[in-house]
Amino acid sequence: MNNFMNQFTIAQNDGPGLPGQAAAPAAGATTGAPSTAQGAQQQPAGSNMIMLVMFGVLAALIISSMLSGRKEKKKFEEMLSNIKKHDQVRTTGGIIGSVVEVKPDVVVLKVDENSNTKITVVRASIAAVMKETTTGVA
Repeated sequence: MNNFMNQFTIAQNDGPGLPGQAAAPAAGATTGAPSTAQGAQQQPAGSNMIMLVMFGVLAALIISSMLSGRKEKKKFEEMLSNIKKHDQVRTTGGIIGSVVEVKPDVVVLKVDENSNTKITVVRASIAAVMKETTTGVA
């Protein structure tokens, strides 16, 4: 294959040039630039390295994303397990209320002091604890 490419290159260089074009080098002359066959062999090596680096960066991003997701989920589960009576919480629907009763899968919230309005929400619908109760005497 290399012999064919060399002959093809030589045949192209032996013909007359176009008007205004510099003369082609002689058949045995070297120009200092790599031949077409050598340049084609060197190109994939660089692109393979770039692809390896890209896959490495992609893998690192996926792993860090999974680890941060686990960390946030663990923090959320800890917040839900530490909810206690008289904590002020905000639900995912935006309702803010004070915890009256905590059951294993639901929480009863008092949302209005004047009319003593209470609602029952699923424990997982609590988005944040706004104020925690203080057990110490002020």
